[in-house]
Amino acid sequence: LRQTEMHGYMLNAHLDCTAPISLKKPTAYNLLDRMEKDGWVQHRDEPTGERPRRVYSVTDEGGRAFLDLLKQQLGAFVPPELPGLVSLSFLDAVPSSEASHLLEQRRAELTQYRAALDHHGEEGSSTGEHHTGSAWFAMEYTRRLLDLETRLLDEVIESLESK
Repeated sequence: LRQTEMHGYMLNAHLDCTAPISLKKPTAYNLLDRMEKDGWVQHRDEPTGERPRRVYSVTDEGGRAFLDLLKQQLGAFVPPELPGLVSLSFLDAVPSSEASHLLEQRRAELTQYRAALDHHGEEGSSTGEHHTGSAWFAMEYTRRLLDLETRLLDEVIESLESK
């Protein structure tokens, strides 16, 4: 929203492609409502077919709040919460052959997700965004974490299959 105003559906689609977080649509709309109550965003109604849609933009106060929160986050280390690690902690509770099969499924999904990130990066490079700006850094950070997880999964699968 800092770059251009958007309606909720457009914002959700943008977040699905670029954000390293996952938001359900109702959650995103609830956040927009809360940010509007806090004075961080405002909306205008844009006429469409049956009913107007809300188009959101960032207010000056929202821009200041964004920068304050951004500076807090950039200066702080927050240990990552990786829910998938819990299941790996109990890997020995599942027979090796079954665990290997399940981890191969996980790896396939990870590979598919990684390919989607690459596709998004290719779209960005056609608009001149490649290797510039913080969006590239966040995407590259995510790609490298996924690459590391792929290598680790390969090692664990190989270890399970050699048992």
